[in-house]
Amino acid sequence: AGAAEDGGYTANWIVAVNTSEGDLLYEATNKFCELVEEYSDGRITCDLYGGTQLGSGQTLLESMAYGVCNVYAESIGTLAPFTELANIDAAPYLYTGYDHFINVWQSDLGKEIKAEIGDAAGFAILGGMYRGARITTATKEMVHPADFAGFKLRAPGIDMYVKTWEWLGASPTPLAITETYTAIQQGTVNGAENGLTNIASLSWDECTKYIIETKHVYNTDSFIMDKTYFEALPEEYQTIIRDAAVEAGKRCTDLVLEANESIRPEVEAADCEFIETDVTLW
Repeated sequence: AGAAEDGGYTANWIVAVNTSEGDLLYEATNKFCELVEEYSDGRITCDLYGGTQLGSGQTLLESMAYGVCNVYAESIGTLAPFTELANIDAAPYLYTGYDHFINVWQSDLGKEIKAEIGDAAGFAILGGMYRGARITTATKEMVHPADFAGFKLRAPGIDMYVKTWEWLGASPTPLAITETYTAIQQGTVNGAENGLTNIASLSWDECTKYIIETKHVYNTDSFIMDKTYFEALPEEYQTIIRDAAVEAGKRCTDLVLEANESIRPEVEAADCEFIETDVTLW
């Protein structure tokens, strides 16, 4: 960061996202970068790095205070190592469906939750993006909770996710998202869980036969910045970043809703079967 010739603020930001080009979160993050540059009249420029080029999520978050990364697009649950409050993002069966989830996170309560998590963890949590209900892709058919006993699946390295699957009797294995396809092929795990758009963009449906509609978590991705760095920015730029995050997040949500409708028949046509579950049993 520095000062322009006329005394204004300028900066070149490093922006990171774990997914790669073509994924909706990556595209939303790219949109965020474009909006920041546009709204700041080019005073802030962004270099976007996808696919874990800069390291894992926790590594990026820990290094933010040192300027290794300025903005990271990920789920709020990623902040769980910094505050237990962030585990609310990964709590299973907290919402009755999409409408309930959106009504919470777009309300004053949602803003309060993000502010409290951010204050406790030391980060500014900006915007919000619906990524779809998390479901399970597997190499075997499962319908009831008991069917998951002993099931080996890739789970995010977030304590709440791991404990949820352990409670169900499964064997969760934290793996980098980019290593999961190969792990399923090699039998290291027999499936994984994520939103449908992620499952399709990562081609997990190609190495599994079933998609179990567990819908166990509705979570929100956001743009995360070091709180001290963000609050030291000129107020005008804080507003620009907030507006860009909200707009990019809304765009991502709209795309996810559209994609969920279009992806399902494509996945079914590729000989991957959707299995409905009675979530009242879970």
